[in-house]
Amino acid sequence: MTKTTSPKNSADIKATVENTIKTAQENVQKTVQSAQENVQKAVKEATTNMDNVTEFSKANFDAIVASSNVAAKIAQTFSADFIETSKKAVEKNMTDAKALFSAKTPAEFFELQANIFKNRYDELVSESTRINEITSNKASEVIQPLKARYEEVATKYNFPTAL
Repeated sequence: MTKTTSPKNSADIKATVENTIKTAQENVQKTVQSAQENVQKAVKEATTNMDNVTEFSKANFDAIVASSNVAAKIAQTFSADFIETSKKAVEKNMTDAKALFSAKTPAEFFELQANIFKNRYDELVSESTRINEITSNKASEVIQPLKARYEEVATKYNFPTAL
């Protein structure tokens, strides 16, 4: 009892096997290609997101640096102004002390002293007002780069912009 396969059946089986293999290979290629495309897409999105984060962080850093530079310049100006004001105060104190020591009578001494106190009080009020105005103006200069950055971010991400 020998089994013999007819040529027609052999050819059909061979064709079926070849078609199955070919279909399987095509499916594997499609799956691999799809996976590669998905990986490339994910890498591209991650790269884009990283670029956005980097750009966002750099803009924040630049705003902080700009604000710090303004603050440093203001501090230098205040320091120089303080030194100049201190020199003038020492000179005025020396002049006032000489005037007090040159008083001939106690009445003249107390009158000079009252005038000195009045003048110093007026100067103190004037200087305090001047420093307050300068500080208010300069504070807005320091805050401006940070405020501008916040407004940019708030507009981009729909945050409230009123500060």
